Amino acid sequence: MIESSKQPSRGGHYSLWRRAGGLIFVAGQVPRDAERNILGETIEEQTIAVLNNLRLVLDDAGTDFSRLVRVQAYLSDMRDFQRFNAVYAEVMGTAAPVRTTIGCALNGVRVEIDAVAEPGDGCADPQH
Repeated sequence: MIESSKQPSRGGHYSLWRRAGGLIFVAGQVPRDAERNILGETIEEQTIAVLNNLRLVLDDAGTDFSRLVRVQAYLSDMRDFQRFNAVYAEVMGTAAPVRTTIGCALNGVRVEIDAVAEPGDGCADPQH
């Protein structure tokens, strides 16, 4: 299992990221801190927290938002889509990976995001 030096504990048996076939696969990120507390109440606050956690995992893997290929976003309430999308666009800047957004139950959080990225120049151990 791959853990991040900067991320909250996973709360499950899985790796935060893994390199396979020349790509970096990132497990779903939620708005939680190191003590597993939910960060933020609004969709805007939680989206920022999730993207910050995603950025930390990508950094550990030696890549960044500019190298993202695909993102899947899960919203607990699709009525939050426009507000989520506005924050997502602002935080992502010029990075525009392929994205799918799905409505589903999320165990107490409003948003979760997983991703696939290309390795960066500083990519960590290729065996991951």
